[in-house]
Amino acid sequence: MNDLRPDVIINTAAYNLVEKVEDPNIYPIALAVNATGPRNLAEAAKSIGAKFVHYSTDYVFAGNKPEGYVETDEPDPISKYGETKALGEKAVRETGGDYYLCRLSKIFGQPGVGEGSKVSFVALMLRLAGEKPELKIVDEEVGTPGYTKDIAEATLKMIVDKFEPGIYHLVNAGGGVTWYEFANEIFAIKNVITPRRPIPSSEFPKAYKSPKFAELRNTKFPPLRSRTEALREFLS
Repeated sequence: MNDLRPDVIINTAAYNLVEKVEDPNIYPIALAVNATGPRNLAEAAKSIGAKFVHYSTDYVFAGNKPEGYVETDEPDPISKYGETKALGEKAVRETGGDYYLCRLSKIFGQPGVGEGSKVSFVALMLRLAGEKPELKIVDEEVGTPGYTKDIAEATLKMIVDKFEPGIYHLVNAGGGVTWYEFANEIFAIKNVITPRRPIPSSEFPKAYKSPKFAELRNTKFPPLRSRTEALREFLS
């Protein structure tokens, strides 16, 4: 790192197989990727005077605030994955330096090319709508979807315009939605008429807890465009 001396270091790495992180054998791996790695990168960036960008998640919150979370709210995770991401945030903040800690939620965009890349909710819903006679979609777990293209452009603006170091919520405008509500927005744009019905999360049991109300409120960064506009561009 001292030989390369970059001006900016952007960390997009994360272990985000949420359910697997509950496994005591997997947790140390997630902790290394989500907490130890960011600390090492933040320290390296600080040592050479580089800006450091680190992405985090709404899973650092308990999800008990229907009014949503602002940048200054303290993390209180309820899952092991959320715990590792919160520890990563803590490591970056403790290291200090010229850092941008950017929280994201329910991101959608072009698929990843890595072996561990996850299918986005948008792609999954459109595929299932073409395969199943009826969809059952969880009408809980409020989040604030963000378009990867807009997140990337916001990150660039943050760096080029020399924003103050700190925590930012990079989410498209439009407020919080449940998975069911988000799916309806997707289907409305694509004119999908597959029958669907809202269900509680209890119908799809899982080994971890998800935040029920984790809308990320952007109170610091210039508002990103509306989620509807971003979805229309992506789905075109």
